[in-house]
Amino acid sequence: MQPTHDHRFRPQPAGSLTLRQFVESLRRWTPEMRQVAQIALTRSETERQQYLRAFHERHHDREPKPIDSFVRWAYSDPRLDHVPALLAEIERGEADYESALEHEADVLVRTRAHGKTPAQRVHDYLALLGMEGSEPVRAAIAGLLPSATSDAAVVATVRQMRRRWLELFGDDPFFAEE
Repeated sequence: MQPTHDHRFRPQPAGSLTLRQFVESLRRWTPEMRQVAQIALTRSETERQQYLRAFHERHHDREPKPIDSFVRWAYSDPRLDHVPALLAEIERGEADYESALEHEADVLVRTRAHGKTPAQRVHDYLALLGMEGSEPVRAAIAGLLPSATSDAAVVATVRQMRRRWLELFGDDPFFAEE
């Protein structure tokens, strides 16, 4: 007979992991964890919930595995949708930042974050992921930079903004509620 235990998955408590810690934790993901996340990302929200219910219902029929808590997280946390962009971000090399206007990136980050709560700042950081691929975003940022700034410098500056955001606000709780 198995001991009685709680079947509910407990999400990460607010404040238990900072934005920086979460981003750094991605570097330690195993290939199995990446595969679970990739599969979960192909599922709709309804399919994720159905899978999670079935996972809970049949967990007594198999041996627990160390990856079980990760599976529960991957199928239940909406922040999973940001993981591909975060993984791409941590794999960037220094060449991606070479022509960045560092002072301007710092000013833009501080201005954008001014007066916001930690949860809002985390949301804004996540919203910046991959934005350099958007022509309207590049045009808007270019309009805030010195005239004749090259497109490559605009792209690098947006990337530098994310890097600076992590430096300044990386201690914001990743799982905080607004």
